[in-house]
Amino acid sequence: MKITTQASQISKTKTPRGMATHLPAGALLRRYVQDTILSTFFKWGYREIIPPVFEYLDVLSSGLSSGLLEKSYKFVDRDSGKLMLLRPDITPQVAKMVAGILADEPKPLRLCYYGNVFRHEESHAGREQEMFQVGCELAGVASPDADAEIIAVASEAIKKFGIEDFKVVTGHAGYLCGMISYIKSLLDNPLSPDDEHALKEAIGKRDEDLMESMLDGAGVERAAKKNMLQALTLFGGEEIFGKAAKIVNNIGKDSRGQGFKGSSDINSLDPSTPRPLDPYFYNKESLDAIGNLRQIYDILCLYGLRDHILIDLCELRGGDYYTGMFFEMFHPGIAYPLGRGGRYDNLIGRFGYDCPSTGFAIDVESIIAMKERYGAFFIDDSIRYLVTGQDINMQDAIGLVRQLRDGGHRVVMDTGLASVAVAVKYAKKNNIEKVITIEGVGKRNKQFSVIDVKTGKKTWAHFPLT
Repeated sequence: MKITTQASQISKTKTPRGMATHLPAGALLRRYVQDTILSTFFKWGYREIIPPVFEYLDVLSSGLSSGLLEKSYKFVDRDSGKLMLLRPDITPQVAKMVAGILADEPKPLRLCYYGNVFRHEESHAGREQEMFQVGCELAGVASPDADAEIIAVASEAIKKFGIEDFKVVTGHAGYLCGMISYIKSLLDNPLSPDDEHALKEAIGKRDEDLMESMLDGAGVERAAKKNMLQALTLFGGEEIFGKAAKIVNNIGKDSRGQGFKGSSDINSLDPSTPRPLDPYFYNKESLDAIGNLRQIYDILCLYGLRDHILIDLCELRGGDYYTGMFFEMFHPGIAYPLGRGGRYDNLIGRFGYDCPSTGFAIDVESIIAMKERYGAFFIDDSIRYLVTGQDINMQDAIGLVRQLRDGGHRVVMDTGLASVAVAVKYAKKNNIEKVITIEGVGKRNKQFSVIDVKTGKKTWAHFPLT
C-alpha cells in the first residue's frame, strides 16, 4: 500500500523528460551566472532585450536551419489557428527585431539577452530540452573589429567566473567553401549537389579516406587532391595562417602551373597586396578568409587573448549559416562548448532587411557544470535574521524587521512557529544565522534576545522603537 501511494504521488508531481525543476539553490546559481554575464555585457555598452518565448512558425522559420526546425516544439494558436513554436534559438528573434522594429535605429546596434530555448533532444543525447542562454549581437557593421569585439566580450564574461584555462577555437566559413568552389571550377565535369554535400560531410568528419575517395571520383588531379587533403591538418596557432595560404597557392600552382602573384610574403596576407584577376590562378574566397581571420586574430592579441586562441580552418560546421568568422569556447573536461558564435551577415536579410551582424551565446549549464566540476562555486545564500517571540506584538515586529531590512540585511519574520526552540531548528535547516526574540511586550524600549544559530550563544540588545 505504501509503495502504491508513493508511486501515485510521483505520478502527480512528475516533470516531463528533459525539463528541469530548479530549487532555490539551483535557481540562485543560475541567477548569479546570468547577472555576472549580463553585467559584463552592460559594461561594453550592450543593451538588454527580452524576446517572446513563442513565435509564429511561418515568420521565425525564415531564420532557422532545417535542423532547428525539426527540433522545435510546435503548437496551434487558439485564436488564429496558425502554427506557433517555442523558440529553439534567440539569435533569429534578435534578427527579426533588427529587421522590423529596430530597422530605423542608428547602427551599429549592441543588444544582449538572457532566456530559455526549447529543443527536442533524443534521450540518449544526454541534453536537456530546455536550455538557458545569455548572448550578445552586434548588428550593422561588418569589420574585423566587430568580430574581435564579440570574442573579447565573450572571453571577459567567461573570465568573470575565475576561468582562465579556456580556449577559443576560431574558423572561417570562407576558407573551405572557397577551396571547394575553386576545385569545382577546375573539374571537367561538374560536381553534383549530392556529391558536394558528401564531400563537405567528409571534411566535417575529418575523414581523410572518404574525402580522398570523393576527390578521386570527381576527377581531381593528384597534386591538387594532396593539397586539399592537407587542409585537414589546419589546426593550431598563428602558424596556421601561413600553412593555409600555402595550400591555396599550391593548388593554384599545381592546377595551372603557377600560384597567385604579387606577394613576396605569403604569411602577411595584406589585403592591399595586388592579386591576379585570372580565376584559374587565384582562389580569392579562401585567401580573403585567411586575411580576414588574420586581422581578427591580430586584434584579439591586442586584447591580451593570444594564449586563448586556436585556429581551426578544417572546420565546416555551420557553413550554411555563418558567412565569416565563427568560434567555439572550450574548457578541459567539459564535453559541450561554454559558448559559440560568429558572423552571419545573411540572417537579418532573411527577414527583409539587409544588415550585417555578428554575435554569440553562452550556455549557462556548461558554465555551471565547469565550475561545479572543480568545486569552485560558492554563493552566499544565508539569511541574517529570523524575528520571533511569544505573544509577539505585530507592530513591534514589523518595525524591527523594517529597520533591519533598511540596514541591508535579509530578514524573515515568524508567521507561526510554535516556540523559540522550533524557530532555532527551522533557522538551522534554512541557513539563517541568528534568531531574534522580542521581549518586554508593551514597553517603549523593547529588549531583544539574539541567538547565534551556529553556536547557540545568546546575547541581549535594545532597539528603541518610536
